[in-house]
Amino acid sequence: MFCCSNCFAHLWLKNYVNEHGDRTGVCDFCESEDVRLLSVDELAGPFQNMLSMYLVADTYESGEPLLDLMQWHWQVFDDDLSENKQAALLEEIVNSEWDDDNGESMLNARELYMPKSSQWFHNTHGDTWEQFCADVREDPHITIPFDEFIAEELGESEETLRAGTIFSRARPGFTLDENQERLPWSGTEIGAPPADKANAGRANVEGQVVLYVADEEKTAVSEVRPALGYYVSVANLILNRDCRALDLTKDLPEVNPFAGESIGWHIEIRDLLNRLGEEMSRPLERADDKTLYVPCQRLADYIRENGYDGIRYPSALNPGGSSIVFFDPQIADAGDVKLVKVTEVKFEYQVDDEPRLADRLKSVSESGTTIRDSGTP
Repeated sequence: MFCCSNCFAHLWLKNYVNEHGDRTGVCDFCESEDVRLLSVDELAGPFQNMLSMYLVADTYESGEPLLDLMQWHWQVFDDDLSENKQAALLEEIVNSEWDDDNGESMLNARELYMPKSSQWFHNTHGDTWEQFCADVREDPHITIPFDEFIAEELGESEETLRAGTIFSRARPGFTLDENQERLPWSGTEIGAPPADKANAGRANVEGQVVLYVADEEKTAVSEVRPALGYYVSVANLILNRDCRALDLTKDLPEVNPFAGESIGWHIEIRDLLNRLGEEMSRPLERADDKTLYVPCQRLADYIRENGYDGIRYPSALNPGGSSIVFFDPQIADAGDVKLVKVTEVKFEYQVDDEPRLADRLKSVSESGTTIRDSGTP
């Protein structure tokens, strides 16, 4: 039987069919006319590669129809192709290599499957990280759960920031001159604070000096959370040397389930990096509860120990912007400064229907389940 590119929504499959199709005619599945056709058995290998991420569900509650899983995860088939035709095409492709001597059953597109990462004995890297976030707030000295392979994979999100790159840094308020005129903070007054005034933050414990900056002025102002009508001093900070940063905002290459290798591993790494970025950008749920910064502080230590100069992470207070923390507070020199006045502040909120953190931590310790934080707006 033969299929055409119109049967598929996944771009790689569409291109593969168009490039390798060796005849023209009517598609056996979507019935498109005068289209390039490819024998279904030519797609058996790519589909087996994708199916390596799934296994038959062990219980009814843990599984979903295989066709549904594939569509949710990868949008394999075109929506204009009926569900029955999608199922028929999937079965024709995969079963084209079926051997009745190997003892395996033919594939049924509607049989219940689950991702291999959902097996009870397998925690993903992301799950392990979230469990660490829960545990480390109780015991700040536990070992961070990353092995040597994770350190290597972090390189996918590495970036080099060049000397001369300009960032923004903000500090609430201003100083007064002899005529009581408002002037922006400048020089060391708007740089990293001295150790005796360094409060605990996302990437530093109390008394540890680091430098927080933003990629743009609006993000820098937003991150100091000024009230309406407040004045904020803003400075340009200029990198004085090249540096190596871990970019947790970086768009990683898309995983191709049909042609990639170690697909499950790469998906887990992408998920982990996304969760690390979410953790770094998460605002405090309560101003006096600095334990919520402990996972980030331990992550920053880990990244510093692996030779990075800083971390770029998403801004929770200016969506689309990013902040950067540099471990060396002398890595940038102050440039131009100015004073701005906050003329508009917007708030969005949602009803809090999550259980208390203490109850969730107790549940984790008693059951061994993983906390999944939805964060705050």
